[in-house]
Amino acid sequence: MVLFEKIDGIEVISFNTDRINALNVGNIKPHIMKLFDIPYTRAVIDMEGVSYLDSTGFAMFLHLLRVSRSNYCSFRLCSLTPRARELFELLHLHTALEIYPDRQSCLESYLRNGPY
Repeated sequence: MVLFEKIDGIEVISFNTDRINALNVGNIKPHIMKLFDIPYTRAVIDMEGVSYLDSTGFAMFLHLLRVSRSNYCSFRLCSLTPRARELFELLHLHTALEIYPDRQSCLESYLRNGPY
């Protein structure tokens, strides 16, 4: 359900599901949380293909934000579908999270803007 790869020292996380909701967040969240056990981890969460998130999915991202910051880690989102982006904006989460249009621009942002 959660796929990992490392590109230039940055953890890239993607999903092989089109939804993040109460039924699967319990399987997704622990895998991502493990990354933030290591201080200064930088991650890109590629949301390509994820078209549905419920309140549990959004709560997961807020929890990841809090945990990552407390351990000097960072993550950025990319490739949101139009529907997912609309939901992030509706909940004003686009102001708390860094969101990029595609994976490449998200990876490059770590080089341009610094690691955190």
